[in-house]
Amino acid sequence: MPLPVRKSLSVRKPLSDRRPWLAVARAWGAVLRTRTRLPPGELIDIGEHERAHRRLLIDLAARHGPIFKGLMERKLVVCVVGHSLGRRLLKEHAASLSAVSIALESLFAHGFMRKMEGETHRRYRRALVQGLYGLDPKGCTARFEAIAAQALSAHADGDRMDGDRVDGDRVDGDRVDGAAPVWADTLAHIAASALITFFFGPQPGSAGHQRLMAAYRRLGPHGVVWQITGRQAEAYRALVADVQALGPEAGGLLGRLQAQEHFDETLLGNLIYMVELGRYDLRGLMRWVSRYAADHPAWLERIALERLALRPADGGATAAEAFVQETLRMDQSERLMREVRRDIVFDGWLIPRGSLVRVCLWEAHKDPQAFAQPFEFDPGRFLGGASQGDRFSPFGLDHHHCPLAAVSVQIAVAFLRALARDYALRAQGADPAVRGPYHWEPSPRFQVSLTHRVSARS
Repeated sequence: MPLPVRKSLSVRKPLSDRRPWLAVARAWGAVLRTRTRLPPGELIDIGEHERAHRRLLIDLAARHGPIFKGLMERKLVVCVVGHSLGRRLLKEHAASLSAVSIALESLFAHGFMRKMEGETHRRYRRALVQGLYGLDPKGCTARFEAIAAQALSAHADGDRMDGDRVDGDRVDGDRVDGAAPVWADTLAHIAASALITFFFGPQPGSAGHQRLMAAYRRLGPHGVVWQITGRQAEAYRALVADVQALGPEAGGLLGRLQAQEHFDETLLGNLIYMVELGRYDLRGLMRWVSRYAADHPAWLERIALERLALRPADGGATAAEAFVQETLRMDQSERLMREVRRDIVFDGWLIPRGSLVRVCLWEAHKDPQAFAQPFEFDPGRFLGGASQGDRFSPFGLDHHHCPLAAVSVQIAVAFLRALARDYALRAQGADPAVRGPYHWEPSPRFQVSLTHRVSARS
């Protein structure tokens, strides 16, 4: 029977007027050709309904089972709910699936590593991983923390970091007086500065760091630009020139990769866009971290005190690391999207060519069999030394698992430690989460004010 539309859902026009009939016709053609059934489920616009009901896919999985169909982006989509189920699908049908990500082939050969397949993907990923050897993100925590501390101090003092100017005529770290600091801008500055330092080497305050901060503001002043236009290509070429002009300042991951025999424009382009996408994802993660920090001040006190303690003897996470991992479980880590290149039969269901597959991470991380009281925020579940890998994969499930996951976590940890050590925070606009362009986010009204903690400085 059809899925009842909740009264709270706001639908701009009847779903029947927006159904992609061509995609549906092709899917039924595949059914006749393969004599295999499509997964259960009504052809509702999942993206539209999900905006009003965040637990929609959990409800649909309870009704239809862990594999069901719907519509997304005017295409048939097959949703897979369950950690082990999603991992098995991606492994068994890797050759028939391609990652959905930004198309960068017009900027550099082979495009983004997230979309590469086969030997090309293995070659570039191997080079990246080799470059990461010896660059332990945990060893960079003090540097990341210093970057966070500077930006947080400016925010607490009512000064606005120069994080959204595009003319690049100020040195890195200058502040814009007058307007009240915006929390999201402060976090954007921390994310971009930390990633530029780790990837390219120049330290905050240096001329090279200032040029790259300005270049990234030109590349994506308001978010990731997914459609590469002439303006975008020009901004990218200027950023490449700024990176190449670093000279002795070049270091970090770039310096290690430049020493490799096979360093080329594709590897450089991937570094540039890993920072570009990473700075927005990391800003989003830190917004969620600060939202939970405001809601759970006792954990913030615990994190402030643990700086004097050694790492847990069982090899488990520190309180700050556990806090970030629980934030990833609760929010930010949401889904993996794949395009289907040829017909797939998985667990008896047809997933036709031309459709989408959505592996549902947010929903899998709310499985009560894996996490007791899954909708309760509890970093304590990550404090033990046991691995969570069989039920928790916030950075991917297959060969496209993010190789820079540890960097993101450690920057968020450094931010959280700087926050806990020096400040008490008060949150405003703690309204329900909203669906943003790419992720669920804290309310646009969410703002944080900081007060210096004298006791923490003494």
